[in-house]
Amino acid sequence: MANKDTYFRADIARGGGVRVNRKEEVIEGFAVVTKGITHDERGEFDDIALDSVVELGNKVKAGVKSRFGHPNMSGTALGTFLGRAKNFRRDGDIVRADLHIDKTAHETPDGDLAGYVMNLAESDPQVFGSSMVIHWDEEFREEKTKAGEDLPPYIRVKKLMSVDIVDDPAANNGLFGMPFFSESVRPSAEMTAFLDKFLNQPESVEKVIAFLERYGANKNKEEKKMPEEITMEKLKADHSGLYDSIHALGVEEGVRKERERAVSILKKSKVFKDMSDIAVEAVENGATVENAVIKFQEKQLEGLQKASVPPLGPDAEEEPVKKQTTHLERARQYQKEHGCSTTDALKATADKRK
Repeated sequence: MANKDTYFRADIARGGGVRVNRKEEVIEGFAVVTKGITHDERGEFDDIALDSVVELGNKVKAGVKSRFGHPNMSGTALGTFLGRAKNFRRDGDIVRADLHIDKTAHETPDGDLAGYVMNLAESDPQVFGSSMVIHWDEEFREEKTKAGEDLPPYIRVKKLMSVDIVDDPAANNGLFGMPFFSESVRPSAEMTAFLDKFLNQPESVEKVIAFLERYGANKNKEEKKMPEEITMEKLKADHSGLYDSIHALGVEEGVRKERERAVSILKKSKVFKDMSDIAVEAVENGATVENAVIKFQEKQLEGLQKASVPPLGPDAEEEPVKKQTTHLERARQYQKEHGCSTTDALKATADKRK
């Protein structure tokens, strides 16, 4: 059987047997564990288990450490040390011990825990609860209940690690009320009690896992859902004020961009000769500045080509003169050789003027 490290909380002895020795600062005869089935039904402490607790507790010469709250309740466990539990003994169906308070427990990050615990044990011993931290094995039982159900396994204590003073002893009837815990320990104490009960119900764990899987799937669906398309008509109908503001801004922006386009075309046309008609046409037709410049260049090339054609007729020289290439031809040849744009080719092949 696998060795286990878990919490068992001992039943509290009601009435006599508990005494506070103020001079020595010892709480005498507090209950460590009570014979019987634990409240969470994880197992049963029988006579063998109780005798093991007595034997293991008395083996520790310095005493078994005791803290205010379980070590798993919070990272402030070092500040909750109360003292040492010694003199383990059987008292019928109860194992009792004496809690020797350590002087450091009077000055902790959470105040005078020692004084509070002694006052509470003295004024109302029935609420003085303790809980063991043990290593244990399970001894399964063949016998059944009258209803034919399995009985909880016997607890076989292998090592007694600590006996802590707690708020809700699972195998005890007494308890410390939650106000006894400081604000630094309260959240983790409540979570510890909840998880102890929750994890002992396998069907609950399965239900939570199934719920989380459904939640994750539904969340992914919601994230992937396409947002509702907002049309101008829907915006105008549902939010007329917002539509009017957006529309006004759009008109203003459109006018500004159109003015910039027209001015840019007219400025570009001044670089070329006699291009006013083409510039006006480009503005009216909504041409871009780039397309308008191309039109200007083509028109200029057309004029250069006509001007470079040699005269023919009776006045021409008897021997044909060497054919001269036009600016456009030179530009096309340059563009072919260098793989550049028409504009760059025209600039590179233009006649250099002084």
